[in-house]
Amino acid sequence: MNSNDNEIIHNVWPLYVGEYHNNEHSLIKKELINYFENYEKKLPQGNKQLADSDYLGNYNLYQSNYDLHLENNDTLKELFKFIAKSILTTSKIANKKILDTMNKKDPKFKVNINESWFIRYKEKGVVYPHIHDGCSWCCVYYVNIGKDSKKMNGSTFFMRPYGGTSLLDFGGKYLGNDTKVFNAEEGKLLVWPNFLIHGSHPYEGKDSRIIISANTTVDLIEN
Repeated sequence: MNSNDNEIIHNVWPLYVGEYHNNEHSLIKKELINYFENYEKKLPQGNKQLADSDYLGNYNLYQSNYDLHLENNDTLKELFKFIAKSILTTSKIANKKILDTMNKKDPKFKVNINESWFIRYKEKGVVYPHIHDGCSWCCVYYVNIGKDSKKMNGSTFFMRPYGGTSLLDFGGKYLGNDTKVFNAEEGKLLVWPNFLIHGSHPYEGKDSRIIISANTTVDLIEN
């Protein structure tokens, strides 16, 4: 609110992107990579999407089935606990105004991981811009970024969700950035709303580049 009570600026439909860092990543990185290598040996063709000639969502990468969170692996289970906790934190911040109006002293929530998968980028591998349906929050966790990783080499980008084009005058400068690029860091988790268009820059590297993604919903538990 301005110093003049007759002047009010409303922040309508704010956009939240959460960034979290797993302090335990260096301890689990090797085990995750080994697990994914064995997974790929057991399922070399990857998920059904990769075999669909009409699917245009990615290029030159390996993608697992969408039930990674159901795999019987303790390290993965602990990692998904970290992911769920981070998603809940983001959701609670995004819904703070609603939580403030509730009469519950300590509301309980349940984070549902509806789909999860890992992707291994091959040389020049890319994920084209897309959104995710049937969820409220999406995420990406960087397992191994490759020594050649740079800001424009394999990083995740988000596209401005507002319609229209940026204007050249001062009034429209706040819409001037069409994309927001996040540097990939091992052990970093990004969380964003499902409607936000995102993708990755082509990965120009020799090392395996591995990420984990998930689609989630958050339920308020009624007591």
